[in-house]
Amino acid sequence: MRTMLLLVGYFTLGFLGFPLIGAAQETSFPVQASLLLDDPFDRSEGITFNGEGELFIAANAAAWHVDATGHPTKLTDLYSNLGMAPIGDRDFLVADFGPTNGFSHGPNDDGIVWRVTPEGEKTEFARGIGDPNAILGRPDGSFLVSDDATDKIYLVAPDGAVSVFSDAIDYPNGLAFSLDGRTLYVAQIFQSITPIVPDDRIWAMPLGEDGMPAGAPAVLGRVGEGEAPDGLAVDERGRVYVAANGGGRVYRFDPASGERTLIAEDVPSIASLVFGQGAFDHHTLYGTSTFAGGGKVWMIPVGVGGGPVYR
Repeated sequence: MRTMLLLVGYFTLGFLGFPLIGAAQETSFPVQASLLLDDPFDRSEGITFNGEGELFIAANAAAWHVDATGHPTKLTDLYSNLGMAPIGDRDFLVADFGPTNGFSHGPNDDGIVWRVTPEGEKTEFARGIGDPNAILGRPDGSFLVSDDATDKIYLVAPDGAVSVFSDAIDYPNGLAFSLDGRTLYVAQIFQSITPIVPDDRIWAMPLGEDGMPAGAPAVLGRVGEGEAPDGLAVDERGRVYVAANGGGRVYRFDPASGERTLIAEDVPSIASLVFGQGAFDHHTLYGTSTFAGGGKVWMIPVGVGGGPVYR
């Protein structure tokens, strides 16, 4: 049975000198982001924690482990470095465009979703998706995978079987669930890829009790013209954080009130977001920058913890 990790509890990791889990503190936004790593990468995107609270990053066409001091250790080579998600107690999944991609080579089906152990052992988990990007675990042990060169979000069963989950949103990228699991939030990053024209919409797709699409998606909000929304994360209050890749900003949308808040700026080409776990600050968002942003890994304090993680 799938494990659901809830980021709750109260303690302080004294030897690191900051609180990891505790009562959320009011934060005045926007905040100043800081660097976790001293620029070891020239491009990065995927970021995730496994079930043991260890941090992993996809960068420089490889998967890496990063310890709490910010030291990276290379685990295994990849064709490309896209989205990541935990699977099981220790492993993680990483999306890889494979030998070709839709942006440079046109339609293809050679993308790979890899399963990687913390020791760097790599096996194929799923094939048949052209350009897999974001990965999101579901409560039943399956995963959603977006293909941002098409209009497809795929459903990958626990045994790796691939089917189409939705084709309702063009160029889907980041994915996240509402706290009750009845809404899928989707970042639309492009209007077109020939030529590339960025979009700015975040969609809310209603889901039925079975977790499948149950109606037409509606626009939750917009980050701003040309800002190209990328990765998403949801906090323990149900608010949606958006990495606006093209604008170098992070926004937060409150589905209940419709309020949009600028969380951080000056984070160039911010791509993926994840709330801290393990020995990392649980009230901080950790994010990556693509090659245009120099492959940086950011820490963005937000004063609140993340929502459930399915793995």
